[in-house]
Amino acid sequence: MAHEYPEKKVESRSRIWLRRLWGALPILVLIAVIMVLASMIKSKTDRLDAAKKGLQSLQGMQRAAAEMDRVVAALKGADDQNHAVEILSDELDFTEDQAKAVLHMPLSSLVRFERDRLAGQIDYVEKQIAAKKLDMPHAPPDVNVVTLALAPAGISDRINLPGVVEPWIKYNVVAEVRGQVTDKRVEKGAHVREGDIIVVLDTRDYEIALDAARASFNTALASKRRIEKLYQEQLASRSQLDDITAQVERFKAEVDSAELNLSRCTIRSPISGVINNIHIDRGQYLNFADPVAEVMQTDRLKVNVGIPESDVAAVRAVDDFEVRIDALNGRVFNARKYFLARASDPKARLYALEVEIDNPEEEILPDMFARVEIVKSEVHDALAVPLYAIISINDAQTVYVLSDGAARARTISTGIQEGWMMQVTEGLAPGDQVIVVGHRRVSDGQRVNVVRTVDDMADL
Repeated sequence: MAHEYPEKKVESRSRIWLRRLWGALPILVLIAVIMVLASMIKSKTDRLDAAKKGLQSLQGMQRAAAEMDRVVAALKGADDQNHAVEILSDELDFTEDQAKAVLHMPLSSLVRFERDRLAGQIDYVEKQIAAKKLDMPHAPPDVNVVTLALAPAGISDRINLPGVVEPWIKYNVVAEVRGQVTDKRVEKGAHVREGDIIVVLDTRDYEIALDAARASFNTALASKRRIEKLYQEQLASRSQLDDITAQVERFKAEVDSAELNLSRCTIRSPISGVINNIHIDRGQYLNFADPVAEVMQTDRLKVNVGIPESDVAAVRAVDDFEVRIDALNGRVFNARKYFLARASDPKARLYALEVEIDNPEEEILPDMFARVEIVKSEVHDALAVPLYAIISINDAQTVYVLSDGAARARTISTGIQEGWMMQVTEGLAPGDQVIVVGHRRVSDGQRVNVVRTVDDMADL
């Protein structure tokens, strides 16, 4: 008798997979939880490491700011602009042009502001690390900034070229006859007028020579009169009369020469000016062409400047210039164009320009360094911002403007530049407050804390 077996219930394949998945679900959930926790731990660790690295970077920047503070202190003790350029070249490896551009910036204020900012950020990060508050992202703190309130003002495009001051006339006085110095009438630094006596030489030899020449002349003149009388009586020939006439003229020339040599024993100033140097003293014997003194006219001066070919057209168009003398605390003097060369120097490829300066008080001295400023164009009601306040964002010139307590990026167009100020032709309006300090630490829409507003960059 055949056995009967109970009929097995056939389970569908989908139900089998569902049952298996349900059984593995706790394991999958556990794995997911572990992965999330690991990700959170790694994210926290990464942020902590990033904060520590950021702290090290800020501390390095703080040390750099302290070093820059030392350089600024050295610049304050510089003797002149050239000394300051040398300091920047030695300390920071700046080129001469970079150094001169940096000297126009308010370095002391910028370095002090940067140093204070770094100290605040370092303190903030240290507190965050110590308190372990890196579990969730924090909003960046408000950035301290300084703003410039824009107002229309004049700005000009200027060529600034170096030059050297020279006396209007410099005359080297030399001896024109030989002789011993018997009298010296002036010393170095004395003011003289044209014709004033500088030195007197011993005249005795020249007086004797003049007396001899006059005696010979008088004898020849008497002989000529006798021969003329004999010639009229036909007792002397025409040739005898011609010979004696020639002798009279020769002796007359000797008298003139002797008188000239005697007058040259008194050496006079050829121009009105200042005795810059005197090379002789009493008792000294002078030969022909020996130097006696150097006389300079300094109540009127000229500045020699080399003009590049690209600026010749601008120089031709103006007659008046401004000359800045660094040795006189940067004082500016008015000057007039005197001469512009028609051909360039073959070596330097520069065109020589001479400008004339009146110097009645003789404040400016020859050989002083000067800078000649030539105004190419001028705008009287321009808006201008510091050159360093302009940053490039997506190849566009951009500044940050204060708006409702936040920094807002503005794309601008620029015009002419004067020093380190740049004209803004589009993008800004009078009254806008442009961020000029702290602008490189903000982003569009970021909240800022205005610690100061200035109307003029000179206030920084």
